[in-house]
Amino acid sequence: MKRLLESADRLLRPIERAMAYFAGFVVLVLMVLGVAEVIGRSMLNAPIHGNLDIVEQLMIPVAAFGIAYGQSKFGNVRMTLLTNRFGDRAKWVAEAIALAVGLFVTYVFLQGSFLKLMRALSLGGDTPEIGIPLSYGMGGVAAALALLLARLAVQLLEALRLILSPTAESSIFGQTAH
Repeated sequence: MKRLLESADRLLRPIERAMAYFAGFVVLVLMVLGVAEVIGRSMLNAPIHGNLDIVEQLMIPVAAFGIAYGQSKFGNVRMTLLTNRFGDRAKWVAEAIALAVGLFVTYVFLQGSFLKLMRALSLGGDTPEIGIPLSYGMGGVAAALALLLARLAVQLLEALRLILSPTAESSIFGQTAH
């Protein structure tokens, strides 16, 4: 079980990293676009047509693509202050409960996101000013949530494994055997 989870972890890490790098690149693009908009509007009296539509669609990867990477690095706000006070087994039970709740919520969001994507693909829909298809953004959200769901599933299974053997080594949680 441990080797399978570590393999899944190694498989997810480069995908999470690539999506996070892409989100960072999109932030750079948004900043350049913002500067170009200000210069074009104020100095040249020529604003970028559809700037708001572009920004709205580019905010999706900025907001969603780094979530799974943040979860893999435990960069999110967690209940660590509380769980570190517990004994070994109680700590992993609390982690497993928190991860199960996160997994359930992510699944519900993914299901809704996927249904919206399917509706957008069948009915169409685009941004009002320049007509960027909305399905691209919805697909990005669904992909980001699917990756987060996979990350949470791996972490939940690892927490369940550590409930059975609380002092075992875990590369996923960064725990050395003691």
